[in-house]
Amino acid sequence: MRLLLTIAWCGASLALGSDLRMRPCPHNPMALCGTLPRPLDPTGQVGGMIGIAWEFYPARDSSQPALGSIVAVEGGPGYPTTGSAGGYVGLFAPLLYRRNLLLVDNRGTGGSQAIDCEPLQSELTQTVADAGACGTELGTASDLYGTALATDDLAAVIQALGVGPVDLYGDSYGTWFSQAFAVNHPDLVRAVILDSAYPVRGENPFYPFAAVFNRRNYNLVCERSLSCSGASQDRIEALVRTLRVHPFTGYAHDGNGQLRPVTADAVAVAYAEYAGVMGEVIYRELDPATRAYIENGDSAPLLRIFAENNLMGGFDQPGGPPRQYSRGLFAAVSCSDYPQLYNMISPPALRVFEEQATIAREQPGVYAPFTIDEFRKMSIDVGVLDLCLDWPIPSPAHPSQHSIPPDAKFPNVPVLVLSGELDSLTTPTEGRLAADLFPNSRQILVANSFHVTAVGDPDNCASVIANRFFLDLSPGDTSCASKISEVRTVPNFATTAALVQPATALAGNRGTMDDLRVAAAATLAAGDMIARWWVNTSGFGVGLRGGTFQYSSIGNLYHYTLSGIRWTNDVEVTGWMDWNYGDGSVTANLSVTGPGTGSGSILATWDDRQPHAVASILGQLGGRAIRATMYAP
Repeated sequence: MRLLLTIAWCGASLALGSDLRMRPCPHNPMALCGTLPRPLDPTGQVGGMIGIAWEFYPARDSSQPALGSIVAVEGGPGYPTTGSAGGYVGLFAPLLYRRNLLLVDNRGTGGSQAIDCEPLQSELTQTVADAGACGTELGTASDLYGTALATDDLAAVIQALGVGPVDLYGDSYGTWFSQAFAVNHPDLVRAVILDSAYPVRGENPFYPFAAVFNRRNYNLVCERSLSCSGASQDRIEALVRTLRVHPFTGYAHDGNGQLRPVTADAVAVAYAEYAGVMGEVIYRELDPATRAYIENGDSAPLLRIFAENNLMGGFDQPGGPPRQYSRGLFAAVSCSDYPQLYNMISPPALRVFEEQATIAREQPGVYAPFTIDEFRKMSIDVGVLDLCLDWPIPSPAHPSQHSIPPDAKFPNVPVLVLSGELDSLTTPTEGRLAADLFPNSRQILVANSFHVTAVGDPDNCASVIANRFFLDLSPGDTSCASKISEVRTVPNFATTAALVQPATALAGNRGTMDDLRVAAAATLAAGDMIARWWVNTSGFGVGLRGGTFQYSSIGNLYHYTLSGIRWTNDVEVTGWMDWNYGDGSVTANLSVTGPGTGSGSILATWDDRQPHAVASILGQLGGRAIRATMYAP
């Protein structure tokens, strides 16, 4: 019989197993951190133990028993859940007064003995050979990091802490894990939220829905934005055809202001669309960048998109510590769990022929406008078809594609699926397929939203729905999900102020048409700086055509300093800008120099969250009063 200990922590009493290793969390002494030793291989075929790391946040009200516990699970696979503790604590803050929060790093991630394979972890572009070498390095353990074993680890932690049944939230890969956990351990689950889901059973190894939504989304965004017209996807397909015949190279600053060589070809466009890291930015800018290049020969906006996307690099940045993101774990889970174009029990040399035969049977336009070969030329963590070609053959004791048993029944627990309408990484269709697996489920589509809707929710919609669901087992009023503001596309990437649509004059305006164009260009420059936040990790960057910016934050308030920013070649902007990520308010106080106006200053304000938001512009240019409005940038 296992000895149980009782510990009082922050007023919460827990019955803990004697094999739990616990301590105050070094980054948060109000939380309890620990490690639970688990067999690496429960079948005993492979010896050894693995430590499963966890963080436990007791309910803040210590005067009475907790009403329950929430478990959150991160995505990737490869990211540690504890690495996103701030996001999960923030998401469920309204419930944590009476509820506990448990975060557990899946085996092979974070504090749970993160897999570290070199050169896979550090290389700029991941290769099939190095993924296979990682599997060889893991040896007989290469098939011991799949989702099924990780769900058993979480179950063991929940049972050791005595906190089940739990409310389970998963985002991205965390939704795959959460589906499997609900099937494998139904008695430990009270309710499930799947945020940006794809189905644990019935997924297509070609992932064809991504292409469907990529093609649909650009037209949808253009249709809804007041600064776009026509068939956006047609223009992007023309760009792909052009770059397929006439690729070119150039230089552009990435999101952190580093000047990098860039190749512009069809694969670069595919990578920008499929990597899923640019979210709103790619929909905001790819169509106008396409027009700038095809119609005017201006390659700067297009090259910047590619440079920024290369920096973000699919799911991770090369050379990062495996404890923050493990590329080896990504490969291990993918090759253990996901459907492939080839049989994982076949020798690697035979898999190549099996893959070729499967591709030959597939529709050649599955990734249109990109070819299957162009899709495969992306980094293997994005163009995943070849990822597992060299991965070791799994043991019969640990068969692949068994996150859940083949004959598993899906439990009748309440399940809520949240899907971003514009998410092309885990599409709304895949979310619906995941919801359909459970007999008691509901999917909510969050309009104009992207991958992962509730964590860091800027619209206070999906997060509110998620909290209400765990509180009442019902999402309640979900009308906010249809009212999220549209993606405001860039009207055009202009090289000079003369090519900018002028702001609309109001009563009291004394500015000339040139002044109104310069004022609009300066406001667009400010909006361009906010857009860079989504692809910037350093707080420093470079303007499209020159100048620099820096930003810092206190809570949700971001303060920008702009120095000589040139969004067009002939308008220079210096000053400061405050952006409140929480409520969407933007105030930009800008000193401006432009053609035909001399110098002056403007104050531009708008609400970034308001549908069809309008920017108000006040100031003076060349001594003339500016009173104007424009569609917010």
